[in-house]
Amino acid sequence: MLFTVVGRFFGTLALLVVEVVLTMLVYTFLNLKFFDTFGYLVRLSRSVLDGVGSVVLAVLPGSANAAYATLLGEIGPKAMLLLLIGLVVSALMRLMTDMTGLSRPHF
Repeated sequence: MLFTVVGRFFGTLALLVVEVVLTMLVYTFLNLKFFDTFGYLVRLSRSVLDGVGSVVLAVLPGSANAAYATLLGEIGPKAMLLLLIGLVVSALMRLMTDMTGLSRPHF
């Protein structure tokens, strides 16, 4: 039982490291090879960031200025794009591990 928990912990940690490295590679590749597409995605992520700001304003109107100054003011469109690419890479990696059976426990 202990070996299964430790093995799953290190397997999850290894997947996390692969996801972070792969996210950075996709981000860098887009920036270097497909600069026009990268610029379009940055502009698109800016609109996502503006949408998050408007949701914060609607949900927490009293704290919107503080939330925008601390959280949304620090996150630029490139950081938001990096977050979104990370989510897509993570979803694809987890889908692949589920499809190949790597995420199921082998008792």
